[in-house]
Amino acid sequence: MKGRVSAAALILTGTLLLIMLSTAHGQIPLRDPNGRCLLECHGDPEFKEETAPGQYRTLYVDYEQFKLSVHREKLCVDCHTDVTLIPHERRPEEIHCLQCHYQGNVVGAPITERPEKYKESVHGKALQHGNPDAPDCRNCHGVHDARAPYDSLSTVYRMNIPKTCGRCHLDVYTVYLESVHGVAVTRGVPEAAVCSDCHREHDLLSPQDPRSSLYPMNVAGTCATCHANEELMHQVGISAEQVEAFKENFHGIALEFGVLRVARCTSCHEYHLILPSDDPRSSVHPENLAQTCGQCHPNATDNVAKGKFHLIPSNPEAGIVFWVSQFFKWLTISVLAGLFLHILLDLYGRLRHKATGG
Repeated sequence: MKGRVSAAALILTGTLLLIMLSTAHGQIPLRDPNGRCLLECHGDPEFKEETAPGQYRTLYVDYEQFKLSVHREKLCVDCHTDVTLIPHERRPEEIHCLQCHYQGNVVGAPITERPEKYKESVHGKALQHGNPDAPDCRNCHGVHDARAPYDSLSTVYRMNIPKTCGRCHLDVYTVYLESVHGVAVTRGVPEAAVCSDCHREHDLLSPQDPRSSLYPMNVAGTCATCHANEELMHQVGISAEQVEAFKENFHGIALEFGVLRVARCTSCHEYHLILPSDDPRSSVHPENLAQTCGQCHPNATDNVAKGKFHLIPSNPEAGIVFWVSQFFKWLTISVLAGLFLHILLDLYGRLRHKATGG
């Protein structure tokens, strides 16, 4: 009888202890398949390893965040495949997201061609060349807290992308926040351009690469994604004809013929610090146009500010350019019509002369 009481007391004590541990580590259910990893080690916020004298790396996994992640149904060992014993004695090997996210995978992991393109990107190449600071999947998507792109708390949610990129590109992020695009994002405008709209996502290439969205010959097309969208431009009060106007002027035509040194959108409007033309800091503010144009045209004076830009000859707002274009259009039509009429009259005369036996 005494032995049974002792056994019952031991079981009760053990159960209470496990309940206390569960409570102390974020209410981790004992039935959770990952419970042992979290209860014994990784559920402790103070659990960390020393990577160098006085430097520590946290090994804590926030269970509440993990439950909300896209991997909440996965086991720890699904990613950490080299872990066979818990607790494990050595540090697990680096995980590879492509062990699940590949074409034809059997676990149902989402897949596009993008992960493969990462290897050719500036980030992928930097990683291959041994740069320890080069970002991989985890730096952008998160680790145990990875969420779907449509989740507003996701690091790759559209409105959060600038902040995510800013973790590494802090200087650029700071400048971007002051731009028309950054201000719009801060105000919650979902259509505002974010980093990935211009630089792309996994296939982010160097501007010197002809395949890059920022290669000189491709910049206008990249900007046109938004700026040639009439519905979108109408919402923000900007003309959607500017891209077409650029393509019809000297700079656009020269680019079409492969002259890479000619000005493109970013040559005048800047890259990240794109400001309204009425902002004194803007590169296209009237007071700054001589300096901006002077980058290519050393003799440019303040007179350039008196001219009009992004003109479309067929638009009456182009002023004298419109009337000159109209004059030459109708002159050409008149000459061709006169020539055609002359041919018809000549043909008529010949046929008539032949019919009368002349």
